[in-house]
Amino acid sequence: MIVHIIAYIVVGVLSGLLAGLLGIGGGIIIVPSLFFIYTVFDVGVATPMHLAVGTSLAIITLTSVVAMFLYEKRQAIFWHIFKNLNIPLIIGGFFGVFISYLIPGDVLAKIFSVVALLFGLYFLFARKVHKRSKKPEKILIVFLGLVIGSLATLLGIGGGVVGMPLFIMLFRVPNYSLIGTAATATFITALVGTLSYLITGFNILGNPHSIGYIHLPSFISIGLISVFTVPFGIKLADKLNVKILKKIFAVALIATSIFMFFK
Repeated sequence: MIVHIIAYIVVGVLSGLLAGLLGIGGGIIIVPSLFFIYTVFDVGVATPMHLAVGTSLAIITLTSVVAMFLYEKRQAIFWHIFKNLNIPLIIGGFFGVFISYLIPGDVLAKIFSVVALLFGLYFLFARKVHKRSKKPEKILIVFLGLVIGSLATLLGIGGGVVGMPLFIMLFRVPNYSLIGTAATATFITALVGTLSYLITGFNILGNPHSIGYIHLPSFISIGLISVFTVPFGIKLADKLNVKILKKIFAVALIATSIFMFFK
């Protein structure tokens, strides 16, 4: 029990800092951490991967709404981007949950590990991207929203970690503002995913202390801690070398992907 509490505290601090620092919600850390806790520490749940994904999205809903509010106070969110993006995000979010409902947990873990590896390699080796000289076409934005929403809810990582690299390449706005914009995309996809995982997992047996695919002890403990650490992540974004942090984050992602793939 003490080990669980310590693990929840560490995950809560890290996910909150990442939500504020990079606008990615922290799901890329929360999902493998919860999967590890549920399987290695023998919490006694029947569907550890689906429970990790659903609980992660519920936590991300809290952290992303705090990050979104704080970045909006700094006028660092470009709302016009969501004119054509928000509806595709919602549709893609529901689609991602539907796909996860059909996929066994071990397959879902393998998919997560591959995606984590790809994003780890991106953050590790990505160079400065020359943004497009013109605004992206509406059809491209719609497709972007569908992809972000689907991957976010399928894997429980929120829309920011998927959207950030794409936002950087497509939109001619400062990177700092893209963090706030990514946090907003994260909130939308996380909220859709949370509601969906509540419903799809409602009749699943063998997951004690859970509502649907949301594990309440994990959600409450990690969620409360992460909400209070989001503001510190935003302050760190002003002071730290984000490039170095992204490299460290990339190495952690690659290590996580290897663990998830062979677990």
